[in-house]
Amino acid sequence: MSKKIGFRSYYENEKDEKEQEKQNELERIKAEQQKAIANFLGQNYSPIGSTSAKCFKTTDELIYDLSNIISVRPTELAKQLTDAGYHVEYLAGQPYWVMYEK
Repeated sequence: MSKKIGFRSYYENEKDEKEQEKQNELERIKAEQQKAIANFLGQNYSPIGSTSAKCFKTTDELIYDLSNIISVRPTELAKQLTDAGYHVEYLAGQPYWVMYEK
């Protein structure tokens, strides 16, 4: 490989490639987290169901349930729950996710 002559950094491309590899790794990890959360929710809960199976969970309770599987931030979990069709109801001023147990 020939090197360019001049005052430019010879390692710009290598740095860009390393940054791109790090970015790809972070995206892969995030995709795995989202898949793990989706699997957990899909196996245990549904966004619709019968009244007898209705339960209310806070974001903190769900994070605790997921803690043995994966570490997740509340904002990421809330976004994924919203995208999956779950909604929030306020009981005594506290926000709860409305879920239906399977």
